[in-house]
Amino acid sequence: MIANKHDKGPTTTRRLIPWLNLLLVLVLLGIGIWYLSDKVSLVEIGLALGNAKPLPILIGFTIVLLTMLLKAWRWQYMFAGAQQRPSFGAAFWALMLGQYVNLIVPFFRLGEVARIYALNRQTSIPMATSIGTLVVEKVLDLFLLVITIALMMPFIILPEFIGQPGPLLWLVPLLSLVALYFFAFQTERITRLLQNIADRLPKNWIQRPFRWMISGLEGLAALRSGRTSVILVILSAVIAVLSVLLPYILFDSFDLQLSLVQAALIHVVVTIAITPPSTPGKLGVFNGVVALVLYSFGLSDDATIISYSIVYYLVAIIPQILLGSIAAAKTDWHWQRTVEQQPFPK
Repeated sequence: MIANKHDKGPTTTRRLIPWLNLLLVLVLLGIGIWYLSDKVSLVEIGLALGNAKPLPILIGFTIVLLTMLLKAWRWQYMFAGAQQRPSFGAAFWALMLGQYVNLIVPFFRLGEVARIYALNRQTSIPMATSIGTLVVEKVLDLFLLVITIALMMPFIILPEFIGQPGPLLWLVPLLSLVALYFFAFQTERITRLLQNIADRLPKNWIQRPFRWMISGLEGLAALRSGRTSVILVILSAVIAVLSVLLPYILFDSFDLQLSLVQAALIHVVVTIAITPPSTPGKLGVFNGVVALVLYSFGLSDDATIISYSIVYYLVAIIPQILLGSIAAAKTDWHWQRTVEQQPFPK
């Protein structure tokens, strides 16, 4: 195919964005070092980090890796029918790429696009079909997060900066689950309805949203299997437990006498804080929220609090960066391709 002479490739702005992200990271690091040196000496932080027990940190890395493996396995099961499911390796590396992209280019939330793009390149599964599985995944994660909050509420007083959860916190995930199962079991009827509407529309871009929805409904088909639904719920529950165990295990590295419930609170607050697009690598947001929650528990040793937030951040983020870099190489990914990708059928 002869390239169009008007195709100029990535714009200057797109080429500059990775470097702007790097510049922002360096600025944030500089501000962070200045703030820390004003609050507590770097020598004290170095001593606290040096005295940290290595075994809990190693266990923490193991928990993160196991969580990633379980998330890939869960995503693999979200595709209906064994013949339609991607291999575990394809699902794992696509998932790692998605997490990696959300870390390095956080402002555009391109991780999900990169993820389904990578899976399509490896398996030829239509990208629009994968969208339905991502909806299931997000709803399951939200539901388990709400369950975590419900279980810890009787045992802890939430800090003032969090506030008390309102009724929408409970209603949204429950209604989402009900809606998912409704669409899963009524896929054929809804598809016919959408197709009839699309056929009556002009044959241009107006039809495309209906085609997207029809393709996306295919990703909900796995929920029609009771066995698959049980497996997805069990895997989601195990992932939620591991997510709480991670900050709890790291308490022992710094001899912090905190409970599993307090670890659950750290997990919940961090999850909520890092969900919106923020800084590259969640730098500053992740650490600051962890430190803020620890201060709310009545801890006063600045060096220990800062050191714990640093270790927790590194244990959670380093595997994503390392495995994501490998995934980018294996899938021949470049961030400009993800920006330019159209995940929906024309």
